[in-house]
Amino acid sequence: MKTLVVMNEKGGVGKTTLSIHAAWFFAERYRTLVLDLDQQANLSYTLEGHLGSVDAVQLFKEETRIPASGHVTVARATDELLEAERVDQSAITVFRDSVQANAPDYDICIIDTPPILGLRTFAALLAADAVLAPIELGDYSLTGVQRLMQSIKGVANHYGRPEPHFLGLLASKFDRRSPRERALFEGLAAEIGGLLFPGVVTKRDVYARAASERIPVWMMKGAAGRDAGDEIRGVFSTVEKMMELTHG
Repeated sequence: MKTLVVMNEKGGVGKTTLSIHAAWFFAERYRTLVLDLDQQANLSYTLEGHLGSVDAVQLFKEETRIPASGHVTVARATDELLEAERVDQSAITVFRDSVQANAPDYDICIIDTPPILGLRTFAALLAADAVLAPIELGDYSLTGVQRLMQSIKGVANHYGRPEPHFLGLLASKFDRRSPRERALFEGLAAEIGGLLFPGVVTKRDVYARAASERIPVWMMKGAAGRDAGDEIRGVFSTVEKMMELTHG
């Protein structure tokens, strides 16, 4: 089982939209486990039809296996997750062990993290094989990127494990029609191009409509859905290759 962590300490960057569509995309070919660690529970709401019998908070309490409930199985977010930020640091390794315990039953695990660099995010990083970080160009700051990279490196060093594969900073909600955002993207590429993900997710209303209707954007009717579907499926096809996922 490979584990993909979607993270950014800032909210509203499209993190959950990515995680939800990752679940739909990978479930077409892989046994997919999704862990919702964000107490806002937007992912759990949208993927309500795939909720498993175990809440995500349980993975911090003791080594826990999550019975598969179909092609996608979701460990739901609850308000109890806030308490996980205040427990003993040993919960980080308990969570890692819980994720590893599920390896025989799943091919990929997707973890949607809260918009904070706290215990839950550090636990996700300890369990991660790969990390994808969506960013909004208007809110981009090199300081924020440095903090994110330091967190990835710091968790790996502290627990004596190799760093997870950083897949890149994914420009999210990117407005191609905005000269300012195009200039920001070009400046970012010139400054830290090696950290950029080779793809973007553009600003489209159809993503919100898809989440509201609880279907993948590529199943939405009309050209807008088709275009968005091609775009985001392209992102996850690249993720699949970068993570060296194979089916069967």
